[in-house]
Amino acid sequence: MGKLIVGISAEAADLLAAYDWPGNVRELENSLERAAALEPSPMILPASLPPHMAGQAAGALGTAAGDNGDDVLPEDGIDLEQHVKEIERDYIAQALKRAGGVKVKAAGLLGMSFRSLRYYTKKYKL
Repeated sequence: MGKLIVGISAEAADLLAAYDWPGNVRELENSLERAAALEPSPMILPASLPPHMAGQAAGALGTAAGDNGDDVLPEDGIDLEQHVKEIERDYIAQALKRAGGVKVKAAGLLGMSFRSLRYYTKKYKL
């Protein structure tokens, strides 16, 4: 990549420590690679971490502060599968925009292969 990253800010380290890591070591590796690629400064900041990570960590930190976070799920429920598809489509569209339409770069931003990105762009007609 040719980019020098000298460290991680305390706030970003706190988010990394608070995250559940359902994808284990591979997710950690992809998240740090993504952060390093997106970060304009030599220090990884929270803004360069994946948005879902900051959201879950903030929820966990909020719980410790007394906010139980139960108000996130609507009272009548949601169509989780549709919601996930919308989030997935939005992230792919954002990555394509940030990469200037270059699918290889967009795939890198999302931590996925070019072939996977090509599949999803066809699926979501992007």
